[in-house]
Amino acid sequence: MSEKLPRFHALTVGDSVSVGRSFDQPALAEWCRLAKVGEAEGDWREVPEPLIAALFSYLLGEELPGHGTNYLKQHMQFHTLARAGESLTATVTVTRLRADKALVNLETRCTGEGGRLICSGDALVLFQC
Repeated sequence: MSEKLPRFHALTVGDSVSVGRSFDQPALAEWCRLAKVGEAEGDWREVPEPLIAALFSYLLGEELPGHGTNYLKQHMQFHTLARAGESLTATVTVTRLRADKALVNLETRCTGEGGRLICSGDALVLFQC
């Protein structure tokens, strides 16, 4: 299976990519409105956990491994809340490659200002093209 996946073979353990983002009050209110969660108006003090998970989803689907990636599972442990307006950095790092099944294991981490650990975990994806 994996001999038909040259992009998979270009991956190496330790490959890493990050994205930075902050969620201001209007963005949080819009997400809450779209998700039908809580009040769409108000003073949001924390970033909802699904928005942090979405940063990992973006990285895995668009950056590393990128297009052709299918989520199989993800574990996340939240250590503290991300504050509204806080600069966040989400990072995924390849920890294991299984060429026989085109599987990629990745560490996931999200940090806030000053390197404060917001969330850590891991993901398993199937690489298909």
